[in-house]
Amino acid sequence: MAQIRAAKQQPPEVPSESIELPDINSEYSDSEDEDRPRTFDPPDWAQSPELRQALQMQSKVDPDDIFGAIRPLRMEELFRTRQSRFRARTSSANWSGSDRLTVEEEREYARRMGFTKHVS
Repeated sequence: MAQIRAAKQQPPEVPSESIELPDINSEYSDSEDEDRPRTFDPPDWAQSPELRQALQMQSKVDPDDIFGAIRPLRMEELFRTRQSRFRARTSSANWSGSDRLTVEEEREYARRMGFTKHVS
Protein backbone atom coordinates (compact mmCIF):
# COMPACT_ATOMS: atom_id res chain seq x y z
CA MET A 1 0.00 0.00 0.00
CA ALA A 2 2.80 2.42 0.89
CA GLN A 3 4.51 1.60 -2.40
CA ILE A 4 1.39 2.55 -4.35
CA ARG A 5 1.09 5.88 -2.50
CA ALA A 6 4.80 6.61 -3.08
CA ALA A 7 4.44 5.84 -6.78
CA LYS A 8 1.48 8.23 -7.07
CA GLN A 9 3.36 11.08 -5.39
CA GLN A 10 5.32 13.14 -7.85
CA PRO A 11 8.16 15.53 -7.08
CA PRO A 12 7.18 19.21 -7.12
CA GLU A 13 7.47 20.93 -10.47
CA VAL A 14 10.54 23.12 -10.84
CA PRO A 15 9.59 26.30 -12.78
CA SER A 16 12.87 26.46 -14.71
CA GLU A 17 12.29 22.96 -16.06
CA SER A 18 8.95 23.84 -17.64
CA ILE A 19 10.31 26.55 -19.94
CA GLU A 20 9.73 25.83 -23.61
CA LEU A 21 12.71 27.14 -25.56
CA PRO A 22 12.23 28.43 -29.10
CA ASP A 23 13.63 26.59 -32.08
CA ILE A 24 16.73 28.09 -33.59
CA ASN A 25 16.47 28.90 -37.28
CA SER A 26 19.09 27.37 -39.51
CA GLU A 27 19.65 26.95 -43.21
CA TYR A 28 17.44 23.85 -42.90
CA SER A 29 14.53 25.61 -41.17
CA ASP A 30 11.15 25.55 -42.82
CA SER A 31 9.66 28.95 -43.52
CA GLU A 32 6.42 27.73 -41.87
CA ASP A 33 8.24 27.62 -38.53
CA GLU A 34 8.97 31.34 -38.68
CA ASP A 35 5.25 32.14 -38.88
CA ARG A 36 4.38 30.38 -35.62
CA PRO A 37 3.41 32.55 -32.66
CA ARG A 38 6.15 33.04 -30.09
CA THR A 39 5.60 30.76 -27.07
CA PHE A 40 8.67 31.76 -25.08
CA ASP A 41 9.11 35.13 -23.44
CA PRO A 42 12.85 35.51 -22.72
CA PRO A 43 13.95 37.27 -19.51
CA ASP A 44 15.12 40.90 -19.72
CA TRP A 45 18.82 40.05 -19.37
CA ALA A 46 18.58 37.82 -22.46
CA GLN A 47 17.29 40.74 -24.54
CA SER A 48 19.95 43.30 -23.69
CA PRO A 49 21.66 45.11 -26.59
CA GLU A 50 25.05 44.25 -25.08
CA LEU A 51 24.30 40.53 -25.10
CA ARG A 52 22.92 40.72 -28.65
CA GLN A 53 26.10 42.52 -29.82
CA ALA A 54 28.39 40.02 -28.06
CA LEU A 55 26.52 37.08 -29.58
CA GLN A 56 26.60 38.67 -33.03
CA MET A 57 30.37 39.13 -32.78
CA GLN A 58 30.79 35.58 -31.46
CA SER A 59 28.77 34.08 -34.32
CA LYS A 60 31.59 34.91 -36.73
CA VAL A 61 34.24 32.99 -34.77
CA ASP A 62 35.17 29.56 -36.06
CA PRO A 63 34.62 27.02 -33.23
CA ASP A 64 37.82 25.24 -34.30
CA ASP A 65 39.73 28.39 -33.32
CA ILE A 66 38.36 28.03 -29.79
CA PHE A 67 38.17 24.28 -29.25
CA GLY A 68 40.66 22.99 -31.81
CA ALA A 69 40.07 20.50 -34.58
CA ILE A 70 38.01 17.41 -33.83
CA ARG A 71 40.32 14.57 -32.92
CA PRO A 72 39.82 11.09 -34.35
CA LEU A 73 37.39 8.94 -32.37
CA ARG A 74 39.18 6.05 -30.70
CA MET A 75 36.55 3.58 -29.56
CA GLU A 76 39.11 1.54 -27.62
CA GLU A 77 39.78 4.54 -25.36
CA LEU A 78 36.09 5.12 -24.68
CA PHE A 79 35.16 1.49 -24.11
CA ARG A 80 38.11 -0.20 -22.48
CA THR A 81 37.86 -3.98 -22.55
CA ARG A 82 40.33 -6.81 -22.23
CA GLN A 83 39.88 -7.70 -25.86
CA SER A 84 39.18 -5.23 -28.59
CA ARG A 85 35.73 -5.72 -30.12
CA PHE A 86 36.23 -3.03 -32.73
CA ARG A 87 37.30 -4.03 -36.18
CA ALA A 88 39.53 -1.84 -38.30
CA ARG A 89 37.75 0.72 -40.44
CA THR A 90 37.48 -0.02 -44.13
CA SER A 91 38.62 2.36 -46.83
CA SER A 92 35.02 3.47 -47.47
CA ALA A 93 35.10 5.35 -44.18
CA ASN A 94 38.74 6.37 -44.07
CA TRP A 95 38.29 10.06 -43.22
CA SER A 96 41.97 10.59 -42.56
CA GLY A 97 42.96 9.32 -46.00
CA SER A 98 41.76 10.29 -49.45
CA ASP A 99 38.17 10.77 -48.22
CA ARG A 100 39.10 13.60 -45.85
CA LEU A 101 38.00 17.17 -46.46
CA THR A 102 40.36 19.25 -48.52
CA VAL A 103 41.67 22.59 -47.27
CA GLU A 104 39.53 24.26 -49.93
CA GLU A 105 36.39 22.44 -48.72
CA GLU A 106 37.12 23.55 -45.15
CA ARG A 107 37.63 27.17 -46.32
CA GLU A 108 34.38 27.07 -48.32
CA TYR A 109 32.50 25.77 -45.27
CA ALA A 110 33.96 28.55 -43.10
CA ARG A 111 33.01 31.12 -45.75
CA ARG A 112 29.43 29.79 -45.98
CA MET A 113 29.13 29.83 -42.18
CA GLY A 114 30.36 33.43 -42.13
CA PHE A 115 33.42 32.74 -39.96
CA THR A 116 35.67 35.77 -40.30
CA LYS A 117 37.26 36.32 -36.93
CA HIS A 118 40.04 34.38 -35.31
CA VAL A 119 40.57 34.06 -31.60
CA SER A 120 43.83 35.59 -30.43
